[in-house]
Amino acid sequence: MTGTMVVIGDTVLDRDVYGGVERLCPDAPVPVLDERQTDERPGGAGLAALLAARCGRAVVLVTALADDPAAARLAALLTAEGVSLHALTLDGPTPEKVRLRSGGRTLLRLDRGGEPARCGQPAAPALGALADADVILVSDYGRGVARQPALRAAIAQARAPVVWDPHPRGPAPVAGARLATPNEAEVRHLIGAAHDQDRLAAAIRGARELRRRWRSGAVAVTMG
Repeated sequence: MTGTMVVIGDTVLDRDVYGGVERLCPDAPVPVLDERQTDERPGGAGLAALLAARCGRAVVLVTALADDPAAARLAALLTAEGVSLHALTLDGPTPEKVRLRSGGRTLLRLDRGGEPARCGQPAAPALGALADADVILVSDYGRGVARQPALRAAIAQARAPVVWDPHPRGPAPVAGARLATPNEAEVRHLIGAAHDQDRLAAAIRGARELRRRWRSGAVAVTMG
Protein backbone atom coordinates (compact mmCIF):
# COMPACT_ATOMS: atom_id res chain seq x y z
CA MET A 1 0.00 0.00 0.00
CA THR A 2 1.44 3.37 -1.00
CA GLY A 3 0.69 6.97 -0.08
CA THR A 4 1.12 8.86 3.17
CA MET A 5 -1.68 9.14 5.70
CA VAL A 6 -1.53 12.03 8.15
CA VAL A 7 -3.44 11.44 11.38
CA ILE A 8 -4.28 14.48 13.50
CA GLY A 9 -5.72 14.46 16.99
CA ASP A 10 -5.31 13.88 20.69
CA THR A 11 -3.21 10.94 21.88
CA VAL A 12 -3.66 9.15 25.19
CA LEU A 13 -1.46 6.58 26.92
CA ASP A 14 -3.63 3.56 27.72
CA ARG A 15 -2.28 1.35 30.50
CA ASP A 16 -3.90 -1.92 31.59
CA VAL A 17 -2.73 -3.26 34.95
CA TYR A 18 -3.58 -6.95 35.41
CA GLY A 19 -3.51 -8.85 38.66
CA GLY A 20 -5.27 -11.13 41.08
CA VAL A 21 -7.73 -10.26 43.84
CA GLU A 22 -7.74 -12.54 46.87
CA ARG A 23 -8.54 -10.20 49.76
CA LEU A 24 -10.15 -6.92 50.78
CA CYS A 25 -8.31 -3.88 52.00
CA PRO A 26 -8.31 -3.82 55.83
CA ASP A 27 -9.21 -0.13 56.06
CA ALA A 28 -11.97 -0.04 53.42
CA PRO A 29 -14.33 -2.58 51.75
CA VAL A 30 -12.44 -2.56 48.45
CA PRO A 31 -10.49 -5.32 46.67
CA VAL A 32 -6.70 -5.42 46.79
CA LEU A 33 -5.16 -5.98 43.36
CA ASP A 34 -1.83 -7.79 43.34
CA GLU A 35 -0.18 -6.44 40.18
CA ARG A 36 1.24 -9.10 37.85
CA GLN A 37 1.44 -7.53 34.39
CA THR A 38 1.12 -4.11 32.75
CA ASP A 39 0.34 -3.48 29.09
CA GLU A 40 0.79 -0.02 27.55
CA ARG A 41 -0.42 1.21 24.16
CA PRO A 42 -1.30 4.46 22.39
CA GLY A 43 -4.93 5.51 22.55
CA GLY A 44 -6.98 8.10 20.71
CA ALA A 45 -5.38 9.38 17.53
CA GLY A 46 -2.25 7.44 18.42
CA LEU A 47 -4.15 4.17 18.15
CA ALA A 48 -5.55 5.16 14.74
CA ALA A 49 -2.03 5.95 13.53
CA LEU A 50 -0.64 2.69 14.89
CA LEU A 51 -3.36 0.56 13.25
CA ALA A 52 -2.86 2.31 9.90
CA ALA A 53 0.90 1.74 10.10
CA ARG A 54 0.33 -1.96 10.78
CA CYS A 55 -1.71 -2.11 7.56
CA GLY A 56 1.35 -1.01 5.59
CA ARG A 57 0.67 2.71 5.33
CA ALA A 58 3.30 5.39 5.67
CA VAL A 59 1.81 7.27 8.62
CA VAL A 60 2.53 10.68 10.09
CA LEU A 61 0.92 11.57 13.42
CA VAL A 62 0.40 15.21 14.39
CA THR A 63 -0.57 15.36 18.04
CA ALA A 64 0.21 17.21 21.29
CA LEU A 65 2.50 15.78 23.96
CA ALA A 66 3.89 17.20 27.17
CA ASP A 67 7.46 16.86 28.38
CA ASP A 68 6.76 13.99 30.76
CA PRO A 69 7.26 10.21 31.08
CA ALA A 70 3.87 9.40 29.50
CA ALA A 71 4.82 11.35 26.38
CA ALA A 72 8.20 9.65 26.19
CA ARG A 73 6.54 6.24 26.41
CA LEU A 74 4.02 7.15 23.70
CA ALA A 75 6.77 8.39 21.40
CA ALA A 76 8.69 5.13 21.88
CA LEU A 77 5.62 2.96 21.22
CA LEU A 78 4.65 4.88 18.08
CA THR A 79 8.06 5.20 16.49
CA ALA A 80 8.68 1.49 17.11
CA GLU A 81 5.70 0.81 14.82
CA GLY A 82 7.06 3.09 12.10
CA VAL A 83 4.86 6.11 12.81
CA SER A 84 6.52 9.47 12.11
CA LEU A 85 5.67 11.78 14.98
CA HIS A 86 5.23 15.57 14.91
CA ALA A 87 4.37 16.69 18.43
CA LEU A 88 2.94 20.06 19.39
CA THR A 89 3.71 21.31 22.87
CA LEU A 90 1.04 20.70 25.48
CA ASP A 91 0.34 23.12 28.33
CA GLY A 92 -0.43 20.35 30.81
CA PRO A 93 0.32 16.66 31.37
CA THR A 94 -0.01 14.03 28.67
CA PRO A 95 -3.36 12.31 29.29
CA GLU A 96 -3.37 8.74 30.58
CA LYS A 97 -6.08 6.15 31.18
CA VAL A 98 -5.13 3.41 33.64
CA ARG A 99 -7.43 0.39 33.96
CA LEU A 100 -7.08 -1.99 36.89
CA ARG A 101 -8.21 -5.42 35.71
CA SER A 102 -8.70 -8.86 37.22
CA GLY A 103 -10.50 -11.96 36.01
CA GLY A 104 -11.41 -10.38 32.68
CA ARG A 105 -13.12 -7.42 34.37
CA THR A 106 -12.18 -3.79 34.88
CA LEU A 107 -12.27 -2.95 38.58
CA LEU A 108 -11.43 0.73 38.25
CA ARG A 109 -10.30 3.26 35.67
CA LEU A 110 -7.97 6.05 36.73
CA ASP A 111 -7.69 9.07 34.43
CA ARG A 112 -4.68 11.36 34.52
CA GLY A 113 -4.30 14.60 32.65
CA GLY A 114 -7.37 16.44 33.80
CA GLU A 115 -9.11 18.94 31.56
CA PRO A 116 -8.10 19.62 27.94
CA ALA A 117 -4.94 21.72 27.74
CA ARG A 118 -3.73 24.35 25.30
CA CYS A 119 -1.66 23.16 22.35
CA GLY A 120 1.29 25.00 20.89
CA GLN A 121 1.87 26.01 17.28
CA PRO A 122 2.68 23.30 14.73
CA ALA A 123 6.20 23.42 13.36
CA ALA A 124 6.95 23.69 9.64
CA PRO A 125 7.50 19.91 9.18
CA ALA A 126 4.00 19.17 10.50
CA LEU A 127 2.41 21.70 8.16
CA GLY A 128 4.51 20.35 5.31
CA ALA A 129 3.28 16.81 6.01
CA LEU A 130 -0.30 18.03 5.69
CA ALA A 131 0.43 19.75 2.39
CA ASP A 132 2.01 16.56 1.00
CA ALA A 133 -0.48 14.04 2.43
CA ASP A 134 -2.40 11.58 0.29
CA VAL A 135 -5.16 11.28 2.89
CA ILE A 136 -5.85 13.06 6.19
CA LEU A 137 -7.66 11.55 9.16
CA VAL A 138 -8.71 13.79 12.03
CA SER A 139 -9.33 11.63 15.09
CA ASP A 140 -10.71 14.14 17.60
CA TYR A 141 -10.92 13.24 21.29
CA GLY A 142 -11.99 16.70 22.40
CA ARG A 143 -8.73 17.69 24.07
CA GLY A 144 -7.73 20.58 21.82
CA VAL A 145 -5.59 19.44 18.89
CA ALA A 146 -8.44 19.67 16.37
CA ARG A 147 -9.11 23.26 17.53
CA GLN A 148 -5.58 24.48 16.86
CA PRO A 149 -6.08 27.36 14.36
CA ALA A 150 -2.95 26.80 12.25
CA LEU A 151 -3.71 23.09 11.93
CA ARG A 152 -7.31 23.76 10.93
CA ALA A 153 -6.17 26.23 8.27
CA ALA A 154 -3.67 23.72 6.90
CA ILE A 155 -6.31 20.96 6.81
CA ALA A 156 -8.73 23.23 4.96
CA GLN A 157 -6.07 24.08 2.36
CA ALA A 158 -4.77 20.54 1.88
CA ARG A 159 -5.34 18.80 -1.45
CA ALA A 160 -5.86 15.40 0.19
CA PRO A 161 -9.31 14.05 1.06
CA VAL A 162 -10.16 14.56 4.74
CA VAL A 163 -11.97 12.08 6.98
CA TRP A 164 -13.08 13.62 10.28
CA ASP A 165 -14.10 11.61 13.33
CA PRO A 166 -15.65 14.28 15.61
CA HIS A 167 -16.10 14.46 19.38
CA PRO A 168 -18.89 16.15 21.39
CA ARG A 169 -16.33 18.39 23.15
CA GLY A 170 -14.45 19.14 19.94
CA PRO A 171 -14.99 21.57 17.05
CA ALA A 172 -16.98 20.96 13.89
CA PRO A 173 -15.09 19.48 10.95
CA VAL A 174 -13.55 21.94 8.51
CA ALA A 175 -15.82 22.72 5.59
CA GLY A 176 -15.35 20.43 2.64
CA ALA A 177 -14.28 17.31 4.53
CA ARG A 178 -14.84 14.26 2.32
CA LEU A 179 -16.41 12.22 5.14
CA ALA A 180 -17.45 12.82 8.75
CA THR A 181 -18.12 9.87 11.05
CA PRO A 182 -20.05 10.83 14.21
CA ASN A 183 -21.55 8.06 16.30
CA GLU A 184 -25.23 7.77 17.12
CA ALA A 185 -25.01 9.44 20.53
CA GLU A 186 -23.02 12.35 19.10
CA VAL A 187 -25.60 12.89 16.36
CA ARG A 188 -28.47 12.93 18.84
CA HIS A 189 -26.57 15.44 20.97
CA LEU A 190 -25.68 17.68 18.04
CA ILE A 191 -29.16 17.86 16.49
CA GLY A 192 -31.20 17.56 19.68
CA ALA A 193 -32.99 14.34 18.75
CA ALA A 194 -35.32 12.84 21.35
CA HIS A 195 -34.29 9.45 22.72
CA ASP A 196 -37.73 7.97 22.04
CA GLN A 197 -37.34 8.51 18.29
CA ASP A 198 -36.68 5.59 15.97
CA ARG A 199 -32.91 5.07 15.96
CA LEU A 200 -32.45 4.65 12.24
CA ALA A 201 -34.76 7.54 11.36
CA ALA A 202 -32.94 9.80 13.81
CA ALA A 203 -29.55 8.76 12.37
CA ILE A 204 -30.66 9.47 8.81
CA ARG A 205 -32.16 12.83 9.71
CA GLY A 206 -29.10 13.73 11.76
CA ALA A 207 -26.68 12.75 8.99
CA ARG A 208 -28.52 14.92 6.49
CA GLU A 209 -28.61 17.87 8.87
CA LEU A 210 -24.93 17.59 9.79
CA ARG A 211 -23.88 17.18 6.17
CA ARG A 212 -25.63 20.48 5.42
CA ARG A 213 -24.33 22.19 8.57
CA TRP A 214 -20.74 21.04 8.16
CA ARG A 215 -20.69 21.25 4.34
CA SER A 216 -19.19 17.76 4.24
CA GLY A 217 -19.17 15.48 1.24
CA ALA A 218 -20.82 12.72 3.27
CA VAL A 219 -21.71 11.83 6.85
CA ALA A 220 -21.67 8.22 8.08
CA VAL A 221 -23.32 7.61 11.45
CA THR A 222 -21.84 4.67 13.35
CA MET A 223 -24.46 2.83 15.43
CA GLY A 224 -22.64 -0.14 16.95
